[in-house]
Amino acid sequence: SSSASPMQHRGQPQSAPMSTDGSSESVTEEKRPKKKNCCDWKVATLFLFSVALSLILTGVFLPAEGIIIAYLPKFDAPANPYTGPEAGSDADKKSSLPGTTGNDVAVGLPPSPAGEDSSIGKEVPNFMQCPTDASLCCNGSPLNCGLRVDQMMFGLVHNANASEEGNFYVGYNHFYGLERALVAGYRALNLDVCNCNGVLQFCHNVCDLGERYPNEVFTNINNFLDEYPSEVIVLIFQASTDKGGILWNDLHAEMSAVGGFVDKIYVHKYGEEWPSMETLVRQDKRIVVFYFNGGTCDDCASLGINYLYNYA
Repeated sequence: SSSASPMQHRGQPQSAPMSTDGSSESVTEEKRPKKKNCCDWKVATLFLFSVALSLILTGVFLPAEGIIIAYLPKFDAPANPYTGPEAGSDADKKSSLPGTTGNDVAVGLPPSPAGEDSSIGKEVPNFMQCPTDASLCCNGSPLNCGLRVDQMMFGLVHNANASEEGNFYVGYNHFYGLERALVAGYRALNLDVCNCNGVLQFCHNVCDLGERYPNEVFTNINNFLDEYPSEVIVLIFQASTDKGGILWNDLHAEMSAVGGFVDKIYVHKYGEEWPSMETLVRQDKRIVVFYFNGGTCDDCASLGINYLYNYA
């Protein structure tokens, strides 16, 4: 009789191993219990709801603003507080209002849901170091006058139009309006421009969730500059095309409707060196304008509306 070959033919199924009692065992054919998935849709829904609720409660009850303020740097009041024309005339003072100190400036503040007694953004900031002898001052200090515009740092408010005070009920970035930000010392404003069914508005990316109208905003900015003759500001307009395209000439027309506003716009020629802060203050060309994120314009350069990424 022939003996069995120790080699298996390629592709030939191997026999199942034999147990000690002669029965065959098949590991591969053994049915293993299926693992249950602990995260079905009900559990996932409950988890997401819990996370969302936790975030909401944290935002409402955690004193985040107080924590931030506690860690902000503190500045000593100047030895010689500025009392020049930027402090406003006696007629502009509002010391009779509760919560004010007598250094308040009227710049056309919008109605405030936060309460009219709030002094935030109404007082001349104590970092203003301008001399009291009416000598030249630029953005809070004579030392800034020798700097070119592109050597200055301008504190900017992002989405400055979107505030609770400005009646943005959803998606606002700030409690207080842009007017208070200017008085408090910010010198650059980023504004989202929307064409809402043919009407230009400052919105927050989309129409119908809150708006500020250009005429009101430009009027208040112009009032601020008239009361603060040493200050230069930067306006950065961002196109938001939710319901229509942006034509920057239309926004310039809104500026022209406010007496004295366009006269303050500095018209920069691309490729030339930026002027000094002193030059802009002396010539009363104290508004520098940029735009980005799209939109079209007919001869923007001659209007003083500069494409941001030519410079930034």
